[in-house]
Amino acid sequence: MTVCSVAIGCVSQPIGPAVAVKPGRDKPLTVFLRDDAQCKQYAREQLARGVDTRAASDAHVPRAQLNVQQRYDLAYLECMQEKGNEIRSVLAPTTQPE
Repeated sequence: MTVCSVAIGCVSQPIGPAVAVKPGRDKPLTVFLRDDAQCKQYAREQLARGVDTRAASDAHVPRAQLNVQQRYDLAYLECMQEKGNEIRSVLAPTTQPE
């Protein structure tokens, strides 16, 4: 799927998360897979709406500094964590010194 705009050109949408998440303790695989599908949908909706994720806000990272994949991953991780799944630590994007 590609989103195009005259002002910004074409931006390729992520096909999925680029982060690792494990099922929460004693969570059946079928429930984890349902969580995964729901959180992927949630992340796509957040990108479409242009919403900052709480994770980005908590890290004090302006949305403009995050690429599309990073915004998708943060929304996905936020959702999966809310559903009780295990998230590996995520490092905030860094900027190179000038």
